[in-house]
Amino acid sequence: MPMSKTRLLISCLVLISFTAFSQQVKTPLKQPFYYQIINNANSSVNFAFGLYPATIKYFQGKNFPPYTAIRTAIFNKSSKDVLKWDYYKVDILLKSGKLISNYAPFSKEAPYICNYTVPADSTHYQFFCFHTKFTAKDIDKVWLRMNDDEIFGLNFDKNK
Repeated sequence: MPMSKTRLLISCLVLISFTAFSQQVKTPLKQPFYYQIINNANSSVNFAFGLYPATIKYFQGKNFPPYTAIRTAIFNKSSKDVLKWDYYKVDILLKSGKLISNYAPFSKEAPYICNYTVPADSTHYQFFCFHTKFTAKDIDKVWLRMNDDEIFGLNFDKNK
């Protein structure tokens, strides 16, 4: 008889713990983002680019000039081809009318490096850096500039 009370007590504790844990698990916060899906006729270039303004952070220190960083994601949608990323730029039009472009930081390591490859069916996260201080509320429009003649406007999604 004492063995069954112990099992019952343990079962109740496990059930209570599971219930408490499941109530603490929260749905991930949905955040707005800018995005564009880019592909060419033969699908040798096929990727999605996303920029997340909720990740904007301003950095200021003694050993480096101040900068604003924004996290982006590059998803290579190709099932067989590697995506070559070569110092592409993000241009942002601020509501003030000022147009800013990211600069290539001196870092040779992720997530700041600007020249890399993204394997097929993979996502690469990168931070783009700007000399201008701004917030998510300051952004009016965003473009991805792959070359001077390849500029893609990014769509805004409130992600509600």
